[in-house]
Amino acid sequence: MKTLTGLFLATTCMVVVVLLASCATLTQPPDPAKVQAQIAEAREQEIELVRATVADPVRAERFVELLGERDRLVQQHARGLVAYRQKLAALTEDYDTRREDLEALLADFNRQRESAQQETIDLVVAMKGATTADEWKTISRFQLKRLDPRKLVYGTAARGG
Repeated sequence: MKTLTGLFLATTCMVVVVLLASCATLTQPPDPAKVQAQIAEAREQEIELVRATVADPVRAERFVELLGERDRLVQQHARGLVAYRQKLAALTEDYDTRREDLEALLADFNRQRESAQQETIDLVVAMKGATTADEWKTISRFQLKRLDPRKLVYGTAARGG
């Protein structure tokens, strides 16, 4: 019995510590201009890295074009997410919303998401095709470190979250 009480107390303390730590890190939203400047700087660094890493100038320029396509896809997907969240919030708010309306919205979102995923896969394959294995390793390491897709787009949160 004492073991069970001790385990419960330890678990409760751990949850409290985690919650307090997460609340302590809450801050004011970042300055949009500063975030946009950081995004632009990271993109410029990426382009410079590509041009310095990819030995063939033709392949390097093709890769830079693909980066533009990546940015377009990320922006498009972000706009789709915002629209989905707004529609979901409106449907959720309406007491008379039918289940079929929610299912139709989710099915449409899933089609768009699946399409975006396929486009992303195709784009990554094209990027790899424009580089050697060593070039890709260098560029992808930078992308994973500095260009988190969630950070490539910055805007205000839509209603509902």
